[in-house]
Amino acid sequence: MAHATTWWGRLAELALDSADAVAAGAFEALARLFQELEARRMSRLAGDKLVDGEGALAVRAQWAADAIDFIWSRRNMLIARSMVMPVESFRVTVYPLVHAAKMVASGVVNTLRKIAKPGDNSVADSMESSAEKLVGVSDIASHLLPFVSSLDPPLVFEVGINMLSLADVPGGKPEWASAAIIAILTLWDRQEFSSMRETIVRAVVTNLHLLDLGMQVLNQSL
Repeated sequence: MAHATTWWGRLAELALDSADAVAAGAFEALARLFQELEARRMSRLAGDKLVDGEGALAVRAQWAADAIDFIWSRRNMLIARSMVMPVESFRVTVYPLVHAAKMVASGVVNTLRKIAKPGDNSVADSMESSAEKLVGVSDIASHLLPFVSSLDPPLVFEVGINMLSLADVPGGKPEWASAAIIAILTLWDRQEFSSMRETIVRAVVTNLHLLDLGMQVLNQSL
């Protein structure tokens, strides 16, 4: 199990690899780890055959918490790395960066640490200040926001959906949601992503309150 944990730690580091294919593969693997843990869906991941059924959630929570800590602490380096990747590879960097920011800003990463070590009262919550969290979330949003105007529809969709979720965490701003919703609805108007329409509708309806707040902010600034 120690070897599997080390492997996942090494995988996070590979997101900074100078080879685009290697870095993209690392981001994709981390995204899958986060998505499956969040959805409580346990398909086979590297190291799982070493974990019994009851311990799988705790072990995955530890892998995820460690990966989130890595991404969060090196977010500026990861942002810089993503900016020199081809657009197809850049797309896979979006979700891991946003997910890490959400988990830290909302405090869920602390819950993951406690799931990883149930009954261990020595597990401490993150001591990072609220101001540091706000700055980190804003940094990632500022990095992604220009891409809602991209000419690449898959990139607009990926950034838009993730910006919606980022807008609804502590430190999020309604105008991020407004920009994302407008970009996603523009894809709809252009008949892009017909197979994703259900996801688009769900995302927009879920975040209509953010769109309303964003419009209020816009109207007040005019």
